[in-house]
Amino acid sequence: MENVLLKENDIVLVKGVVTELTPMGFECDVELEDMSALRKDSGKFRYLDIEMMLSSHGGECSVTGAGCVHSVRRISQSHCKVTVRFKEIEQNGYKLISEHISPNPVVHLDDMRAERQSRRA
Repeated sequence: MENVLLKENDIVLVKGVVTELTPMGFECDVELEDMSALRKDSGKFRYLDIEMMLSSHGGECSVTGAGCVHSVRRISQSHCKVTVRFKEIEQNGYKLISEHISPNPVVHLDDMRAERQSRRA
């Protein structure tokens, strides 16, 4: 399972476990008592800094970015599922997420085309 830290200004608000990960965002399990930390005093959800620990073909890695809470779904008396959508992500983040999701290594198409053309020459 992948862990995620939802932060604001380097202060960890919530630690969660990622249950579903896509290039658009992720879903994580959060304890219900921690949900109030994700809201401002006005009741709106905070803009969150995100740090995820993933395993890719190169080993364990950390992906950082920012995002917003998209939805909250209560799944039990003490837990809920929070869906977070990415707004920003580090330069290599999408590649690392793709490598985590895919069983095969992710390669850049331009690199593959250049390699194929060099073999033909």
